[in-house]
Amino acid sequence: MIGIALKMLMGDPVKYFGLVFGIGFSTLLMSQQASIFVGLLTWGANPVLDVRQAQIWVMDPRVKQPDQGQPISDQSLYRVRSVDGVAWAVPYARSAATVKTMQGNIAAVTLVGVDNQSMVGLPEENLTNSMAAIRGRNAAILDGNTTHLIWADGRDPIGEAVEINDNRIVVTGLTSSLTNFSGLPTLYMKYSDAIAITPPERNKLSFVLVEVKPGIEPEALAKRITEVTGLKALTRQQFAAAGTQFIIENTGIPISFGAAIGLGILVAVVITALTLAMFVAENLKNFGALKAIGVTNRQILVMVLSQALLVGFIGYGIGIGGTAAFLYFGQADPSLRGFKALGEIVGGSALLVMVIVLGSAYVSVRKVLKLDPAIVFRG
Repeated sequence: MIGIALKMLMGDPVKYFGLVFGIGFSTLLMSQQASIFVGLLTWGANPVLDVRQAQIWVMDPRVKQPDQGQPISDQSLYRVRSVDGVAWAVPYARSAATVKTMQGNIAAVTLVGVDNQSMVGLPEENLTNSMAAIRGRNAAILDGNTTHLIWADGRDPIGEAVEINDNRIVVTGLTSSLTNFSGLPTLYMKYSDAIAITPPERNKLSFVLVEVKPGIEPEALAKRITEVTGLKALTRQQFAAAGTQFIIENTGIPISFGAAIGLGILVAVVITALTLAMFVAENLKNFGALKAIGVTNRQILVMVLSQALLVGFIGYGIGIGGTAAFLYFGQADPSLRGFKALGEIVGGSALLVMVIVLGSAYVSVRKVLKLDPAIVFRG
């Protein structure tokens, strides 16, 4: 019976390919937009996720996300170090800056100052070379994925000099940091150099990075630091989540991508339901003939569901393959770097497609189940 059902389906190539295309396009739209949406949300967490050496971030109580640094006093560092359970605590500066190249270009960057001794705060990729590269005075390393935003001619930035607030900085190395929501290049320097070249302010310390002593829960220590110092202390996971939540609550990204994903679902439902309904309606006499020779309603239902599953699997495969290709080749574009189709998106899209095609098939086949086999013998 299943073989007959598939022959009936492929015997009408227009509707067959229409179903496959509709489901494939809908899957592509849903999974691609969902992947980009999740990727954008992670940008809010990436400045925290880039710093893998610290388990707790300490900050001004008004700070809501990593790029919203509100400077705290230098004394805060020593107060945090005095809290029982802290293995070590180091300073971390993060602020916006403007660089001027020797060629006359101007670009906005995120300036990061990491602890002079431990270098905690540097991305872990090529970490050893990065640590050596910024030991010198006014030396900096740059995120190599964003050099084109400063030097559009594609030159090798190593050895290039730039100015920040009339201070000469030399790029001595490259690293690879996760893309942040601002999309700006990230320039890393020693903490002492970074605060020396920024505009004079009473406080320049953005965050205190903390490691927990063995046997102590990070959440418990974060709470203790808050109670003792009056500062906000969050675990790495909590602060990363806060960065993501800030994007959700303060941008139109969820609405925009939610509308696109909803459109994909709507297209899948409409195309699948209408095309399957038309296909079943045009084959009523064939189904009637099958019922007349003894095929049961259960077998008819299995036939229609098998037709729906076939186009669902093929369409889903085409759509998810298109998404995978888009994200794979998109890695060459810095604006798409790090985006990927998570297992939850792949599985969720598959489940949604199967629900749509099976639901549409069941609605369409109801007319066949009530069909009188005698229709075959009528004019």
